[in-house]
Amino acid sequence: MGSCEMCGREADLVEAEIEQGRLNVCLNCAKFGQVKKTGAVFERNKSVNFPFSQKPVNRPELEFKVVQDYSFILKSFRERQGLTQEDFAKLINERESMVTKWESGLIKPDLNVANRLEKILGIKLIETDSDILTKEEKPTKSDVLTLGDFIKVRKKVKA
Repeated sequence: MGSCEMCGREADLVEAEIEQGRLNVCLNCAKFGQVKKTGAVFERNKSVNFPFSQKPVNRPELEFKVVQDYSFILKSFRERQGLTQEDFAKLINERESMVTKWESGLIKPDLNVANRLEKILGIKLIETDSDILTKEEKPTKSDVLTLGDFIKVRKKVKA
């Protein structure tokens, strides 16, 4: 099995002449041209690098960041517990001035402090960067470009 050079489908391939070009295509796409050779995937073509072939994608490591509304989350948690800023600072083992700056949004807690606050308070303050995929995914059909993406397929009209 191989990848059809016209539609990208994983299937047994045949060599066909389509619009004056020889392509290794699936049986569905072979109907748009004239089949020259039948059989399984041609091993000699596996080493050819096509300009739009699937290449491994280098993805950066996951990045973590403190949520945007951290000040609201901290302040609302403190108020629900009925704590003053001084009592809250003692609970989390921080200075009262830092709690004031966090709640006013002047300073964002760093990741280590935010992680410690999550454990102590049981609230969510850290999220992964939304621009980075959370898991490695196999590219879908729409991620891989094929010849079919660049040409219009003309249907043969029976006369």
